Amino acid sequence: MAPARAGPDGYSRAEQRIRRVTESALSAMLSVIDSRRSSGAGQAGHPDDGLKMLQFGQVKAWDVPSDEQRMVVVGVGARAAVEACALADSAAALMRMGCRDAADRELRKSRELWQPTRADTSGDLDIVAARLELDRGRLNLAEPLASASVRRWQGIGGRIHTWSSITLATIHVRAGEPSGLVLAHGAITATSKLSSVRARTQLAPLATALEARPGSDVQELARMARQVAATRA
Repeated sequence: MAPARAGPDGYSRAEQRIRRVTESALSAMLSVIDSRRSSGAGQAGHPDDGLKMLQFGQVKAWDVPSDEQRMVVVGVGARAAVEACALADSAAALMRMGCRDAADRELRKSRELWQPTRADTSGDLDIVAARLELDRGRLNLAEPLASASVRRWQGIGGRIHTWSSITLATIHVRAGEPSGLVLAHGAITATSKLSSVRARTQLAPLATALEARPGSDVQELARMARQVAATRA
């Protein structure tokens, strides 16, 4: 059998297929979760079909050859990285469904498989962990994780950096830190410049945190966040 050839972007055809399966599965999964939430369905129990599709993409990652030289060439497309990213996406979905313990397990397995470096152009396990801790109200644990994510994408990933900045701002606002308002303004402004529904959706928790704080300046920021969140990307 002929060896898999890497394309112009550094990924082999097999790895490109795996990435497409994983991304499509994640998109389907989030659509199902959002429709379930909007319809007022009760507590989510077991992972839905979208999550199963994502796990299928994760299993397909096992087929990627583990040749050491090719792993260096393809970076995040390497088998461990693809599987780790799929596990992190699973953790994020489970967190949104209220399955915190299951999310913890997926994230722990993801970290055991792979730790991204600044040289990797995809994959961020810190932001998933930060949001999980934020969801639990453990702000002291969430803050260093969100800060690490912001530093990771500084200057190299505008959209992902904005997502991380929203989470960091939300943590600081909820903690009552003076820096929270500056971070919030920066995150809201950056989001308004993006064509990203995902980023706008993530502004809702920040707006809620701002609305809980007194002061006209804070309330103006909250209104700004709600307005940006409601604007079609």
